[in-house]
Amino acid sequence: MLWAIFPIFAQLFYTSGSYIQNFLADVAFPKNRAGALIIMHLPYFVVGMILMYAIFGRIVLILPLITALGFVLAGAINVFGSIFAYKALQAGDAADVIIFSQLSPLISLGLGVLILGEKITPAQGLGFLSIMIAIAVVVTGNSSKKERSKADLTVVILTIISSFFSILSDIVFVYFSKDYLSDTTLFAQSFFFFMLGSAVTVIVLFICNSKWRSAIKTVFVTSKKRNRNILALVADNLSLLLGELLFKYGLLIVPVVAMMTVVSKVTNLFASFFFTVFLGKIFPKFIHGKRLTKRILIRYIISSVFIVAGIMIMN
Repeated sequence: MLWAIFPIFAQLFYTSGSYIQNFLADVAFPKNRAGALIIMHLPYFVVGMILMYAIFGRIVLILPLITALGFVLAGAINVFGSIFAYKALQAGDAADVIIFSQLSPLISLGLGVLILGEKITPAQGLGFLSIMIAIAVVVTGNSSKKERSKADLTVVILTIISSFFSILSDIVFVYFSKDYLSDTTLFAQSFFFFMLGSAVTVIVLFICNSKWRSAIKTVFVTSKKRNRNILALVADNLSLLLGELLFKYGLLIVPVVAMMTVVSKVTNLFASFFFTVFLGKIFPKFIHGKRLTKRILIRYIISSVFIVAGIMIMN
């Protein structure tokens, strides 16, 4: 049961960051330039590396070359997933992106079986199914067909691509961790090189993409609202760092990666519900609030029953 705590709390931070990113993508960045946000996460990658080194010392560097490169690769893949996620945020609402990303558990299940050779026990499969039903209950009642815009197809495609790269990154991360004990030392080593891979990738993107450099300069240097944008970016980086620390440690102790993903995604839905319904009324510029109805509330209550049952069955 302990492993479920990590994706739940990780997603609370991830979801907070996603709404800040949605705000920056919608309000601050020029058209089709929101992918540049990934470059501005360099401080979060560097701070993650420094944090691991400061706590554990030089031992974080002591890994076989192939294993270290594997974690670096996982970090690089994750960056590409984030780029597509930011493009999706610019094409639609954060709430819509979160809804469409609910295919992630199925992608995770497929890649886990194919690459990691994971096997799902009947109990785990039943618990997984129960939580997927909970997701379906919420998603199917999210909005009517009339409320869907033509832009949603773009959002769907970008979100699925983003989810694929994100899950592939997790699978690669777990693959190179499988021959080691899941202790804090391994976590520090794997997290350090994962952050290194992410940092190197965004530096290369910064050097190679002049349009993104121009967008970054506009948003965080020359804009009259640069102080607001910088403050939002700091909050976003902090949220992502806390979420990544919790999620990556959870990956080392979770029995099956797909279970980690499905609990993570359903938490994402509930956190999104809180943000869109309640905080949307307080911060309308950051969050597009939605009207809370009895029907929506009933759906979330029913979904909660399936979630609790699913987690208990899986454990």
